[in-house]
Amino acid sequence: MGAYWVTVLDVTIPILLTVLAGVAIGRWRRTDTRSVADVAMYVLAPGLVLHALVGGDTGGEALAVAEFTLVNLAVLWAISAVTGRLLRFTRSQRAALALTTLFSNAVNYGLPVCLLAFGQTGYRQAALYVVGQSFLLFSLGVYLASAGTRGPAAALAEVRRTPVIYAALAAAIMAALGWHWPGGLDSALGLLADAYPALALMVLGLQLSKTDWRQGLTGLPLWTGVALRLVAAPLVAKAALWALGIHGTLASVLFVEAAMPAAVNAAVFVEQFGGERSQVAMTVAITTAISFFTLPWLVIAS
Repeated sequence: MGAYWVTVLDVTIPILLTVLAGVAIGRWRRTDTRSVADVAMYVLAPGLVLHALVGGDTGGEALAVAEFTLVNLAVLWAISAVTGRLLRFTRSQRAALALTTLFSNAVNYGLPVCLLAFGQTGYRQAALYVVGQSFLLFSLGVYLASAGTRGPAAALAEVRRTPVIYAALAAAIMAALGWHWPGGLDSALGLLADAYPALALMVLGLQLSKTDWRQGLTGLPLWTGVALRLVAAPLVAKAALWALGIHGTLASVLFVEAAMPAAVNAAVFVEQFGGERSQVAMTVAITTAISFFTLPWLVIAS
Protein backbone atom coordinates (compact mmCIF):
# COMPACT_ATOMS: atom_id res chain seq x y z
CA MET A 1 0.00 0.00 0.00
CA GLY A 2 1.36 3.42 -0.97
CA ALA A 3 2.20 6.20 1.46
CA TYR A 4 -0.86 8.17 0.35
CA TRP A 5 -3.36 5.49 1.34
CA VAL A 6 -1.48 4.65 4.54
CA THR A 7 -1.87 8.28 5.60
CA VAL A 8 -5.54 8.32 4.66
CA LEU A 9 -6.39 5.10 6.48
CA ASP A 10 -4.26 5.61 9.59
CA VAL A 11 -4.82 9.33 10.20
CA THR A 12 -7.68 10.94 8.32
CA ILE A 13 -10.30 8.20 8.66
CA PRO A 14 -10.15 8.17 12.50
CA ILE A 15 -10.55 11.96 12.52
CA LEU A 16 -13.53 11.80 10.17
CA LEU A 17 -15.22 9.06 12.21
CA THR A 18 -14.82 11.07 15.43
CA VAL A 19 -16.42 14.14 13.84
CA LEU A 20 -19.26 11.98 12.53
CA ALA A 21 -19.80 10.62 16.06
CA GLY A 22 -20.33 14.21 17.22
CA VAL A 23 -22.78 14.80 14.36
CA ALA A 24 -24.69 11.64 15.30
CA ILE A 25 -25.04 12.47 19.00
CA GLY A 26 -26.08 16.00 18.09
CA ARG A 27 -28.82 14.66 15.81
CA TRP A 28 -30.12 11.99 18.17
CA ARG A 29 -29.82 13.70 21.56
CA ARG A 30 -30.51 17.22 22.79
CA THR A 31 -26.89 18.05 23.62
CA ASP A 32 -25.65 21.34 25.08
CA THR A 33 -22.74 22.07 22.76
CA ARG A 34 -21.48 24.98 24.82
CA SER A 35 -21.10 22.84 27.95
CA VAL A 36 -19.06 20.31 26.01
CA ALA A 37 -16.94 23.15 24.60
CA ASP A 38 -16.39 24.43 28.16
CA VAL A 39 -14.95 21.07 29.21
CA ALA A 40 -12.59 21.06 26.22
CA MET A 41 -11.39 24.64 26.71
CA TYR A 42 -11.23 25.02 30.49
CA VAL A 43 -10.24 21.51 31.61
CA LEU A 44 -8.69 19.38 28.89
CA ALA A 45 -6.72 22.05 27.00
CA PRO A 46 -4.75 23.23 30.09
CA GLY A 47 -4.00 19.60 30.89
CA LEU A 48 -2.64 19.11 27.38
CA VAL A 49 -0.32 22.12 27.67
CA LEU A 50 0.94 21.20 31.15
CA HIS A 51 1.63 17.63 30.08
CA ALA A 52 3.38 18.57 26.83
CA LEU A 53 5.65 21.31 28.16
CA VAL A 54 6.90 20.05 31.50
CA GLY A 55 9.82 17.66 31.22
CA GLY A 56 10.20 18.13 27.47
CA ASP A 57 13.58 18.50 25.73
CA THR A 58 13.29 21.38 23.28
CA GLY A 59 16.93 21.59 22.21
CA GLY A 60 18.24 24.25 19.84
CA GLU A 61 15.30 23.90 17.47
CA ALA A 62 12.93 25.87 19.69
CA LEU A 63 14.19 29.26 18.46
CA ALA A 64 13.78 28.30 14.80
CA VAL A 65 10.27 27.03 15.48
CA ALA A 66 9.37 30.24 17.34
CA GLU A 67 10.71 32.43 14.53
CA PHE A 68 8.77 30.51 11.91
CA THR A 69 5.58 30.53 13.96
CA LEU A 70 5.64 34.30 14.46
CA VAL A 71 6.63 35.18 10.87
CA ASN A 72 4.09 32.80 9.38
CA LEU A 73 1.30 34.09 11.62
CA ALA A 74 2.11 37.76 10.96
CA VAL A 75 2.00 37.32 7.18
CA LEU A 76 -1.22 35.31 7.28
CA TRP A 77 -2.83 37.88 9.56
CA ALA A 78 -1.92 40.68 7.14
CA ILE A 79 -3.30 38.72 4.18
CA SER A 80 -6.51 37.93 6.07
CA ALA A 81 -7.01 41.54 7.18
CA VAL A 82 -6.43 43.00 3.72
CA THR A 83 -8.65 40.40 2.06
CA GLY A 84 -11.50 40.98 4.52
CA ARG A 85 -11.33 44.74 4.01
CA LEU A 86 -11.19 44.51 0.22
CA LEU A 87 -14.20 42.18 0.14
CA ARG A 88 -16.09 44.40 2.62
CA PHE A 89 -16.79 41.71 5.18
CA THR A 90 -18.40 42.66 8.48
CA ARG A 91 -16.31 42.81 11.66
CA SER A 92 -17.50 39.40 12.82
CA GLN A 93 -16.84 37.90 9.37
CA ARG A 94 -13.31 39.34 9.35
CA ALA A 95 -12.67 37.94 12.83
CA ALA A 96 -13.90 34.51 11.72
CA LEU A 97 -11.75 34.70 8.58
CA ALA A 98 -8.65 35.53 10.62
CA LEU A 99 -9.39 32.73 13.08
CA THR A 100 -9.57 30.03 10.41
CA THR A 101 -6.68 31.45 8.36
CA LEU A 102 -4.13 31.92 11.13
CA PHE A 103 -4.55 28.68 13.04
CA SER A 104 -4.17 25.17 11.66
CA ASN A 105 -5.31 21.87 13.14
CA ALA A 106 -1.78 21.21 14.35
CA VAL A 107 -2.68 19.10 17.39
CA ASN A 108 -5.55 16.84 16.38
CA TYR A 109 -4.40 16.32 12.80
CA GLY A 110 -0.83 17.58 12.48
CA LEU A 111 0.80 15.55 15.25
CA PRO A 112 -0.43 12.16 13.97
CA VAL A 113 0.56 13.03 10.41
CA CYS A 114 4.06 14.08 11.49
CA LEU A 115 4.49 10.94 13.58
CA LEU A 116 3.52 8.78 10.63
CA ALA A 117 5.52 10.68 8.04
CA PHE A 118 8.67 11.64 9.97
CA GLY A 119 8.85 9.27 12.95
CA GLN A 120 9.67 10.20 16.54
CA THR A 121 12.05 12.98 15.47
CA GLY A 122 9.33 14.67 13.46
CA TYR A 123 6.81 14.13 16.23
CA ARG A 124 9.08 15.84 18.76
CA GLN A 125 9.65 18.78 16.41
CA ALA A 126 5.93 19.03 15.72
CA ALA A 127 5.27 19.15 19.47
CA LEU A 128 7.41 22.31 19.68
CA TYR A 129 5.26 23.96 17.02
CA VAL A 130 2.10 22.84 18.79
CA VAL A 131 3.18 24.43 22.08
CA GLY A 132 3.85 27.80 20.40
CA GLN A 133 0.67 27.76 18.36
CA SER A 134 -1.37 26.69 21.39
CA PHE A 135 -0.16 29.73 23.32
CA LEU A 136 -1.05 32.03 20.42
CA LEU A 137 -4.31 30.23 19.76
CA PHE A 138 -5.52 30.56 23.33
CA SER A 139 -4.49 34.21 23.52
CA LEU A 140 -4.82 35.80 20.08
CA GLY A 141 -7.38 33.20 19.00
CA VAL A 142 -9.61 33.90 21.99
CA TYR A 143 -9.25 37.63 21.33
CA LEU A 144 -10.30 37.23 17.69
CA ALA A 145 -13.26 35.03 18.58
CA SER A 146 -14.43 37.49 21.24
CA ALA A 147 -13.75 40.59 19.14
CA GLY A 148 -16.13 39.31 16.49
CA THR A 149 -19.10 40.11 18.73
CA ARG A 150 -17.62 42.27 21.51
CA GLY A 151 -15.36 45.27 21.87
CA PRO A 152 -11.58 45.04 22.34
CA ALA A 153 -11.80 45.50 26.12
CA ALA A 154 -14.27 42.65 26.53
CA ALA A 155 -12.20 40.48 24.21
CA LEU A 156 -9.05 41.10 26.28
CA ALA A 157 -11.01 40.22 29.41
CA GLU A 158 -11.85 36.84 27.90
CA VAL A 159 -8.15 36.25 27.18
CA ARG A 160 -7.30 36.96 30.83
CA ARG A 161 -9.88 34.37 31.88
CA THR A 162 -8.40 31.67 29.63
CA PRO A 163 -6.63 29.06 31.80
CA VAL A 164 -4.40 27.79 29.00
CA ILE A 165 -2.40 31.03 29.13
CA TYR A 166 -1.57 30.51 32.79
CA ALA A 167 -0.94 26.81 32.23
CA ALA A 168 1.59 27.62 29.50
CA LEU A 169 3.38 30.19 31.67
CA ALA A 170 3.52 27.82 34.66
CA ALA A 171 4.75 24.95 32.51
CA ALA A 172 7.43 27.12 30.88
CA ILE A 173 8.75 28.15 34.31
CA MET A 174 8.78 24.54 35.49
CA ALA A 175 10.56 23.40 32.33
CA ALA A 176 13.18 26.14 32.71
CA LEU A 177 13.84 25.05 36.30
CA GLY A 178 14.06 21.41 35.29
CA TRP A 179 11.11 20.39 37.45
CA HIS A 180 8.86 17.44 36.66
CA TRP A 181 5.38 16.40 37.69
CA PRO A 182 5.09 13.63 40.31
CA GLY A 183 4.13 10.30 38.77
CA GLY A 184 0.46 10.34 39.72
CA LEU A 185 -0.10 13.94 38.66
CA ASP A 186 1.73 13.39 35.39
CA SER A 187 -0.53 10.41 34.66
CA ALA A 188 -3.62 12.49 35.42
CA LEU A 189 -2.47 15.27 33.09
CA GLY A 190 -1.74 12.63 30.47
CA LEU A 191 -5.34 11.43 30.66
CA LEU A 192 -6.60 14.99 30.14
CA ALA A 193 -4.20 15.51 27.24
CA ASP A 194 -5.28 12.29 25.55
CA ALA A 195 -8.96 13.17 25.91
CA TYR A 196 -8.68 16.63 24.37
CA PRO A 197 -8.38 15.86 20.62
CA ALA A 198 -11.41 13.56 20.51
CA LEU A 199 -13.63 15.94 22.47
CA ALA A 200 -12.57 18.92 20.35
CA LEU A 201 -13.44 16.99 17.20
CA MET A 202 -16.80 16.02 18.67
CA VAL A 203 -17.54 19.70 19.40
CA LEU A 204 -17.06 20.31 15.69
CA GLY A 205 -19.44 17.44 14.95
CA LEU A 206 -22.03 18.81 17.36
CA GLN A 207 -21.82 22.20 15.66
CA LEU A 208 -22.18 20.64 12.23
CA SER A 209 -25.25 18.73 13.39
CA LYS A 210 -26.94 22.10 13.99
CA THR A 211 -25.71 23.74 10.78
CA ASP A 212 -28.03 24.45 7.87
CA TRP A 213 -25.94 22.89 5.13
CA ARG A 214 -27.94 24.54 2.36
CA GLN A 215 -27.10 27.94 3.79
CA GLY A 216 -23.73 26.94 5.21
CA LEU A 217 -22.17 25.90 1.90
CA THR A 218 -22.70 29.30 0.32
CA GLY A 219 -21.21 32.69 0.93
CA LEU A 220 -18.05 34.51 -0.05
CA PRO A 221 -16.62 34.62 3.52
CA LEU A 222 -16.75 30.83 3.77
CA TRP A 223 -14.98 30.07 0.50
CA THR A 224 -12.49 32.88 1.04
CA GLY A 225 -11.53 31.20 4.30
CA VAL A 226 -11.19 27.84 2.58
CA ALA A 227 -8.93 29.34 -0.10
CA LEU A 228 -6.72 31.19 2.37
CA ARG A 229 -6.24 28.12 4.59
CA LEU A 230 -5.64 25.54 1.86
CA VAL A 231 -3.84 27.65 -0.76
CA ALA A 232 -2.36 30.77 0.82
CA ALA A 233 -1.22 29.12 4.06
CA PRO A 234 1.02 26.47 2.43
CA LEU A 235 2.54 29.06 0.09
CA VAL A 236 3.25 31.46 2.96
CA ALA A 237 4.78 28.62 4.98
CA LYS A 238 7.14 27.66 2.14
CA ALA A 239 8.19 31.29 1.70
CA ALA A 240 8.77 31.73 5.44
CA LEU A 241 10.89 28.58 5.65
CA TRP A 242 12.99 29.76 2.70
CA ALA A 243 13.40 33.27 4.14
CA LEU A 244 14.45 31.94 7.55
CA GLY A 245 16.82 29.36 6.09
CA ILE A 246 15.16 26.38 7.79
CA HIS A 247 15.92 23.07 6.09
CA GLY A 248 15.75 19.32 6.59
CA THR A 249 13.21 17.39 8.61
CA LEU A 250 12.34 20.44 10.69
CA ALA A 251 11.34 22.35 7.56
CA SER A 252 9.18 19.45 6.38
CA VAL A 253 7.47 19.18 9.76
CA LEU A 254 6.77 22.91 10.00
CA PHE A 255 5.42 23.00 6.45
CA VAL A 256 3.04 20.11 7.07
CA GLU A 257 1.84 21.58 10.38
CA ALA A 258 1.25 25.01 8.84
CA ALA A 259 -0.60 23.48 5.86
CA MET A 260 -3.14 21.65 8.02
CA PRO A 261 -6.86 22.48 7.69
CA ALA A 262 -8.44 25.09 9.92
CA ALA A 263 -8.08 24.46 13.65
CA VAL A 264 -10.92 22.63 15.36
CA ASN A 265 -10.39 25.04 18.27
CA ALA A 266 -11.76 27.81 16.06
CA ALA A 267 -15.12 26.04 16.19
CA VAL A 268 -14.77 25.58 19.95
CA PHE A 269 -14.06 29.29 20.43
CA VAL A 270 -17.00 30.62 18.44
CA GLU A 271 -19.27 28.23 20.31
CA GLN A 272 -17.92 29.62 23.57
CA PHE A 273 -17.77 33.33 22.71
CA GLY A 274 -20.21 33.76 19.84
CA GLY A 275 -19.59 35.03 16.32
CA GLU A 276 -19.97 33.53 12.86
CA ARG A 277 -20.62 29.94 13.98
CA SER A 278 -21.73 28.63 10.60
CA GLN A 279 -18.85 30.29 8.73
CA VAL A 280 -16.22 28.93 11.11
CA ALA A 281 -17.69 25.45 11.50
CA MET A 282 -18.13 25.00 7.76
CA THR A 283 -14.64 26.35 7.00
CA VAL A 284 -13.18 23.83 9.44
CA ALA A 285 -15.31 21.03 8.02
CA ILE A 286 -14.65 21.78 4.35
CA THR A 287 -10.91 22.31 4.75
CA THR A 288 -10.71 19.09 6.77
CA ALA A 289 -12.68 17.15 4.16
CA ILE A 290 -10.56 18.45 1.28
CA SER A 291 -7.38 17.78 3.24
CA PHE A 292 -8.22 14.09 3.34
CA PHE A 293 -7.09 14.09 -0.29
CA THR A 294 -4.54 16.92 -0.43
CA LEU A 295 -2.51 16.52 2.76
CA PRO A 296 -0.91 13.19 1.84
CA TRP A 297 0.46 14.87 -1.28
CA LEU A 298 1.74 17.77 0.82
CA VAL A 299 3.54 15.28 3.07
CA ILE A 300 5.16 13.67 0.05
CA ALA A 301 6.10 17.08 -1.41
CA SER A 302 7.47 18.44 1.87
